[in-house]
Amino acid sequence: MADSSNRKSPLIVHTESSIGWGGQEIRIMAELRAMRLAGFKTALIAPEPSRIYARAGAEGFPVYPVRFKNKAHIRSWMRLFSIIDHLKPDLVNTHSSDDSWMAGFVSRLLRVPLIIRTRHVSTPIGSAFSYRVFPHFILTTSQAIKDNLAERGLDPEKIFSVPTGIDSGRFRFSQALRRQTRLEHGMSDDDILVGNICVLRSWKGLDFFIETAARLGSPYKFILVGDGPQRERLEKKADDMCLSDRLIFAGHQEQIERYFCALDIFLFTSYANEGIPQSVLQARSTGIPIVACATASVVETLAGYEEVSFVEYGDIKAATAAIEETKDHIKIPESERIRQNLWVKENHDLEAMITRIRGLYRQWGLGEPG
Repeated sequence: MADSSNRKSPLIVHTESSIGWGGQEIRIMAELRAMRLAGFKTALIAPEPSRIYARAGAEGFPVYPVRFKNKAHIRSWMRLFSIIDHLKPDLVNTHSSDDSWMAGFVSRLLRVPLIIRTRHVSTPIGSAFSYRVFPHFILTTSQAIKDNLAERGLDPEKIFSVPTGIDSGRFRFSQALRRQTRLEHGMSDDDILVGNICVLRSWKGLDFFIETAARLGSPYKFILVGDGPQRERLEKKADDMCLSDRLIFAGHQEQIERYFCALDIFLFTSYANEGIPQSVLQARSTGIPIVACATASVVETLAGYEEVSFVEYGDIKAATAAIEETKDHIKIPESERIRQNLWVKENHDLEAMITRIRGLYRQWGLGEPG
């Protein structure tokens, strides 16, 4: 185990090779903020063109650019070695495949006291080598991901499931936000608004969302909140299916809590890769009825939630039937919305996530700030 208890302000460095922006990057930023607030020194190593590099820099975190894309790029290895050797971090936490290979190897070579690999997605891993050799332990964002890694022969005693937490105080139902947001988008009280809030990427299953929308007429309207590499193609598909007057592409929004309040039904169509989806927790925290594809992590997240219907990805008939059935139960009592918000606070609150992570830091020898 690592031992850096002699330092008053341990330095935690996160690495991320992803260029885009989604739940994974949001969680990394949440950890950076929370640990800085707790008195730790914090820094990020990421590609300069990435969204997280820009956001972390804008929030005053030390950021160091490294091109992780090509493991054969010698200058990237040299730069990474130089940065970690200069910073002498107490902990390096890697996140995606490329940065985990490179930063994991360099951190071991430079004898960083504690190395953590966080696994955010549920897709099967290609090789267990980097997980077995580089990190001291592995964090996963769901129990299902932990089970998958253990099935690949990794030591379950060194894998810890710490589900992603959300700010339950932010994601509470507000009638005022509901009225305001629906008014901005021309929604009447009689419209039943079905939506998804996510990065518009392939495995979010948004073709299924659009194809389901095309089967449902009045009084349904639809909204996709978010941006991403699939947006242009999805907009064309919606136009081709004559949905331009009933499906809104709202783009990236910072205040997504407004949209959760505006929805009547949350249609979650991801078919792969999810850990604990933050948007599903946010929907549950707001007390919205949910129709979701039945992947292991989503079923885990929604265990005990009565306002959910599970369908198989691509089963349009089942999805439309579930939405039709759900529309008769969209007037959720305020008491039930409060109960679900409290459940999320008790089980998946951001503060609880950070407390659990700090506990693991201590368990593996990282000292608290002085």
